[in-house]
Amino acid sequence: MGFFSGLEGSLEKYIEGFFRDKFRGRVQPLEIAKKLAREMRERKRVSVNLVYAPHEYDVFLHPEDYSAISFLAGALSRELQDYISQKAGEKDFTLVAHPLVKFYEDTDLKPGQIRVGGKFGNSTAGVSGDGDVEAGAKNEFEDTLNYRPSRDTAPIPVIRQSQVYFLEVMDGPLAGKVFRLEGYPVVVGRRESCDITLPDANMSRRHARLEPQKSGWLVTDLDSTNGTFVNGDRISARKLENGDSVKFGATLCAFKVD
Repeated sequence: MGFFSGLEGSLEKYIEGFFRDKFRGRVQPLEIAKKLAREMRERKRVSVNLVYAPHEYDVFLHPEDYSAISFLAGALSRELQDYISQKAGEKDFTLVAHPLVKFYEDTDLKPGQIRVGGKFGNSTAGVSGDGDVEAGAKNEFEDTLNYRPSRDTAPIPVIRQSQVYFLEVMDGPLAGKVFRLEGYPVVVGRRESCDITLPDANMSRRHARLEPQKSGWLVTDLDSTNGTFVNGDRISARKLENGDSVKFGATLCAFKVD
């Protein structure tokens, strides 16, 4: 028994050392797991009898970090998926499907930084639990924007929309990016936990809020430093019309209705 115990201990030390060497100076799997757990909590949806949590998660890494984990992407994805299931059970959250974790490159991130996006929907590209790597995978998680209720407040009802609303970035770091607006309030800012994250140094962490109304959308400035502008006018709150230009910091967007 002593021999086998010693052998087992040696193997554990070897494996731990192997991962330390591979991930030295880079992101650690435990850091990713913590980010996923936080994303689950922040993007939950409160229903009448249940609390739903996102089941699909996109993990964005600097290209060097992405390359460092690609050799074990399949195993790491499966382990993180099991972790999400476990955490959901601990919190009494309901998952509408088996968890899915995928990895993507993001050249806007610095080495060691992690950005996580959770959603209720289907993903079609990236590095997933089967270990396949698809080159040029695009960031798709922005298309699903989820309501996060404030603590000790009643859930905000979903506004059923007969039209489809979009916010398109016309000028700024994410020029060309289109965000679909669902029937839930969303916060725009440079903080990673915002519903729409725009990496603009001129924006406040929580810059503005977009809220669905019975007929259209309302934009409200959240006491941002550099202000929110609609069609060139600085506003505190204003109802948006199709084609309106909305400026957050130095990022210019267009509000569109389809």
